[in-house]
Amino acid sequence: MALDKVTHALAKDFVVAHVVTDEDEGGEELLEAYRQGRSGGVPWFVFTDADGRSIVDSSGPNGNVGCPYTDEEIADFAAMLRKAAVRLDEEDIAALSASLVENRKKNS
Repeated sequence: MALDKVTHALAKDFVVAHVVTDEDEGGEELLEAYRQGRSGGVPWFVFTDADGRSIVDSSGPNGNVGCPYTDEEIADFAAMLRKAAVRLDEEDIAALSASLVENRKKNS
């Protein structure tokens, strides 16, 4: 998702912070604090408010969608965006979803 248009759309509402849990000091603890005992693999992400409170995370209804790939996972990701977004609109969310589909096609 490092495309300029994707980065621009996400920047309307989010600051992306990458944490490598087994390399960054406190990474494992941070992951566990937000996961709250739930299992799942990585990548995993959480949308938080400005105070660090969790709004929604990638532990979707059908498991972790830390790397949305299937149509169902992309739909789950779009639902997460809708829940966490303030300024993103449906056009932005559709474009972000389309970028994931495009990426899947390139890597198939």
